[in-house]
Amino acid sequence: MRVLIVTFLAFQSLNHSKPWPKQFDAPQAKWTELKTSSGYNYETNSYLIIANQKIKQSTVDEITTLTESVRRALVLFPLQLIVKGHQDNKKKHIVRIFEKESEYLNSGTPKGTIGYFDGSSKEVKVSLEHLIETKNKGSNLQPRQRYRLLVHELIHQAMGDQFHALPTWLSEGIAEYFSALQYAPGRYKFRNCSKQIIEHLNTVWLHGKQSIVEVPPIQMLTKMSTHTWAKDTRINEKKAYAKYASALFLTHYQMELASRELGGLRKFLENSVINIHEHRNKSVHFRPPDQTILWKGKSLKKIELQIYEYWKKKGLDIHFTGKIQTTEPNEN
Repeated sequence: MRVLIVTFLAFQSLNHSKPWPKQFDAPQAKWTELKTSSGYNYETNSYLIIANQKIKQSTVDEITTLTESVRRALVLFPLQLIVKGHQDNKKKHIVRIFEKESEYLNSGTPKGTIGYFDGSSKEVKVSLEHLIETKNKGSNLQPRQRYRLLVHELIHQAMGDQFHALPTWLSEGIAEYFSALQYAPGRYKFRNCSKQIIEHLNTVWLHGKQSIVEVPPIQMLTKMSTHTWAKDTRINEKKAYAKYASALFLTHYQMELASRELGGLRKFLENSVINIHEHRNKSVHFRPPDQTILWKGKSLKKIELQIYEYWKKKGLDIHFTGKIQTTEPNEN
């Protein structure tokens, strides 16, 4: 076990030497199509995409390129965002695409979701209806396929054990971060990305109608469990995205303003991976890393103020006053 940890730490030192990526443009993925009794399978080097209908070639080109890009984008960073499992090179990752939302929900996905990563089966499930962005009012441009939802779920899938080991807000924040920074299928920009994040928020949530953006306070966000997060999404559907936005702001703060100067996020992720290895190889209870490492002695209110001031200059007026819904409407 000691040899494993020493080897792992040596790998981490190599990771530190990586430069922060500016952008990533994935090459066009190669794929094959197979008609099945229940639909069509589209297979790439690393993925098996299962659809209950035939998807047009141009869309398959985009989806397959996007799926193959996700893991490659994650490993570009000088941060431990991905942990390789024992089966990574033996099994293809599965993505199931349903033609209609009703079919997606009938497959057993949680109510209130439009995309889902199943931690048990390791499969991603999405509805094709939600992969196409709604046309903006007053625009003559046709809806674009940006696949933000698919990127989000694929990030969860690619992170694997790391997805389960991190606090919910950070797992969701990293998924939203990559979802926002993909500007075309399989193409990402990682520098000076505030405009992309604002565009992302306007598309999926704000729609240019809100002058004040209310999101949950950091202290509330960092205490949310996976169960609490999912429950709020289910019973507070109209305002459920606020916590994702808050997680995105906090993740951007860590990714853009702290980690490049060897901030707390890097150490936090490294500790998390060590804990994963110990849990897997020693069968010991997983110990979540201490989140205080992330704040580097700053109060959460101070960090909220820094986030507020940064985004105010970019045109977003963020107020950390949003609420989380954890009680059913008919509960006492």
